[in-house]
Amino acid sequence: MAHTHPSVTYEHSLNGEKLALLAVLARPEDESFGPAGTLAKYANEGVQVSLVIATSHAAAASEPTGADAPARDRLCSCRASGIRRACWFDYRTGELARVAQDTLEEQIVRLIRELCPQVIVTFGADWLRGESDYRILSAATFAAFRDAGDPAKFPRHAREGLSPYAPQKLYQCVLPQSLVARWGMSDWAAVPDDRITTVLDVSAQSEVVKSAWYCQRHGALDFVRRAIEHQIEWNTEYYVLVESRLRRRTRRENDLFAGLR
Repeated sequence: MAHTHPSVTYEHSLNGEKLALLAVLARPEDESFGPAGTLAKYANEGVQVSLVIATSHAAAASEPTGADAPARDRLCSCRASGIRRACWFDYRTGELARVAQDTLEEQIVRLIRELCPQVIVTFGADWLRGESDYRILSAATFAAFRDAGDPAKFPRHAREGLSPYAPQKLYQCVLPQSLVARWGMSDWAAVPDDRITTVLDVSAQSEVVKSAWYCQRHGALDFVRRAIEHQIEWNTEYYVLVESRLRRRTRRENDLFAGLR
């Protein structure tokens, strides 16, 4: 299943490639409560923004075709953010541990070779403490980032017309410890402030982010209530650059495509 965003004028890299970003997330609500502003910001700039969600909250067998409320939520959220394409693997939430790591990596590599993103965004293994889906998907995404450019990995893709493609930068979406402490939400995973490499101003997308929040109808309303209660303004999003193929790496960035355009 996929949602395609209307045509826009696309931004290009220094070597003439269309700029593209792929977000690889574990759960339907992750986009709304993680990089929603980032995805909207880059979609608005003409970057080809795509999203894959690994799991759904209900078993696919129990969700009537065309009547999947979580799927409607995802499409609503994607439209709000301006995402060009959204797809999902539809494993059940909490069950990625039953999926062979090679199978999960192959699915991500296939998308990388199809979409050719220079930048990949995901969450770290400890985004939600104790949740195995994040640990497993993080490991699979890291492996896919490293292997997608290797023709010896998943050679059957060549028969489908997909060539090896090596993305340039891999980021983890994070929250700084100082911010989480200020919000008083100690149950959220956070990273030391000095680990953060990239800070994005998404204040222009604040209304888009709120729209994406309210698109979520399953398992996410508690966050919306707490956000309103704490008067949270989602104007900044934070990242750690964990892998880069660029020769030069800037210690502090304000653009995920720094060095690429």
